[in-house]
Amino acid sequence: MRRVCAGLVVVMLGGVGCGDSSNEGSRPEEKTDFTSPESFFKGGSRIKVQRTTTTEGLRWAEATYDAARLRPCTWQPVAPDGDLYCLSDNLHRIARNEPPFYLDASCTEEGVISANPLPAGTILSKEAPPPGGFQQLFHLGARVTGSVYLRDTSGGCHALPDNASRAAYRFGDEVTGNTFVKGDLRQHVSQDGIAAHFVEGEDGSFSLHHLEATEHGVTCAVQRAQDASQRCLPSGPDIAIAALGGLSADASCSEPVFMAPACNAPRFAVEHSASRCETGVSVFSTGPVTTELYARSENGTCMESSLGPNGPCLHRAGQELPPTSWPEARHVDMQTHGRLVVRGARMNDSLHVPMGLFDTRMDTACHFETDTNGQLRCFPTTPAFNLGLYADASCTQALAQTYEEHCYTGPYAVVTATTEGDAHRVFHLGAQHQGATYAKIMLTGQPTRCAEVGTPVTSKRWFLGEELPASELVPGRATLD
Repeated sequence: MRRVCAGLVVVMLGGVGCGDSSNEGSRPEEKTDFTSPESFFKGGSRIKVQRTTTTEGLRWAEATYDAARLRPCTWQPVAPDGDLYCLSDNLHRIARNEPPFYLDASCTEEGVISANPLPAGTILSKEAPPPGGFQQLFHLGARVTGSVYLRDTSGGCHALPDNASRAAYRFGDEVTGNTFVKGDLRQHVSQDGIAAHFVEGEDGSFSLHHLEATEHGVTCAVQRAQDASQRCLPSGPDIAIAALGGLSADASCSEPVFMAPACNAPRFAVEHSASRCETGVSVFSTGPVTTELYARSENGTCMESSLGPNGPCLHRAGQELPPTSWPEARHVDMQTHGRLVVRGARMNDSLHVPMGLFDTRMDTACHFETDTNGQLRCFPTTPAFNLGLYADASCTQALAQTYEEHCYTGPYAVVTATTEGDAHRVFHLGAQHQGATYAKIMLTGQPTRCAEVGTPVTSKRWFLGEELPASELVPGRATLD
C-alpha cells in the first residue's frame, strides 16, 4: 500500500534504492529546468513510468515499471561495483542479518530456504554486510530435499526440525546480461546548496534518484525541521535513526540512542523530538559507538536491554546541527487539475520537487488507491489504519488505531476492505475510544472468540464515523508511458 507515500518522487527521496552517488558517470553536468512534475520521470523502450491520470489533465507518477518483467522496479546498486539496475519488486531477499542456512551436515554449502515453494524464475537478492557492500543477484537453483542445517553460536552444525511446507534451494548462477536494465547516475541541477541526481537508463528512460545537500555531501529529503521550517535533511540508508519504543543510551533512560546498519559508517543521525507533532526532525553528527542499551519497563523502571547479536550498531548523539545549516524548501503549488493540486517544494528557481496531491474540496492531502469496485480514486492520506480492534466484548464495534508518531487527529480514516489490502473505504474519524480494547482470536481447531487485548502505550483508538461514498473522491486511470 502507498498509505503514507505520495507518489514516485516521495518514494525515491525517502531513500528507497538510493545508493552512493560517487559512482556517477563522468559526463558533464546538464543544466536543465525541473519545475514541472512531468520533468522528473520519462519512460524508455523498456522502463516505463506508471502514472495515474484524470480527466482534468493530471499525470501523476506512481512507479517505474519494467515492461519486460511486467513488474514495478526501483534503481538499486548491485555488486561488484555498485552499478545501478532497475530491480523488480518481487525479488526473494536474503537479509544481511539473516543467519545462513546450509544444505549439508558440515555446513559448507550455503542454500536458500523459504516457508513456501518459490516460483520458477525467482531472482535471489543477497544483501552484503555493511559498510560498503552491495547486494548480489542469483538465479534460483535446484530444489533440494532432505535436511537443512544451521550453525549454532559455538560453531556447531545442526539440522533444523523437519517442516513439510518448507522449501530449500541451491543458489543458481549469478545474474548477468540484460535481466535488468542498467542506468548511469548523473547530476542535472546544482544550485543554492542543493543538487538533483537522476538515473539515465540504457533504454532511454530518465528518473529522479535523489537530492543532495551539497555543503554536507549527503543524500537528503524534504522534511519538517526542528524549527518547523521545511528543509532537505539527511535521509536514506546511510544515516543513523533514533530508536523508538523508549530505548536509550544511558541508565536513566534520558539520552537518545541511534541505530545504524554498520558501526562508524553514518556521518549524521536524525531524531524526531518528543513534541514532533509541533516541530520536526533534529539532526546531529553521529557520536561514538555504544554497546549499552536501556529501556523503560511497564512500571517505569529503566532497565538494561538488548537487540540481539544480529541487531544494528548503536551510536550516541554528537553535536546538533542547526536547521539553518540545511537547504530550505518553500511551498509551491505546481499545477491545478480540477479540485486536485500538485503541491511541491521549491528548492531554487530551477528545481521545484513535486511532493503530493491535495484535494481542495476535501481539504486534505490524497493519494490514489482502489475502491471496492476496483476504481482508482484519490483517497485522503492517513496513517495505515488496520481494522481488527473493537470497542466491545462481542467484537462488533470496529476501531481504527493510530500512533503518536503519526501526529494525526482526522478528519478521515481510510481502511482496507479486504485482507489483501487491495480495496479501500473512507470514513469520517469518530471520537477517541478510552476504554478496553478487544480483538477476535482465531486458533486452529477452535471457534473464533472475542477477547480483551493490550495495546501499545503510544497508540490511540478511534470510533469510525459515517462512511464517505467512494464516488465523492476524484477518480483516476492507470497508464504507462
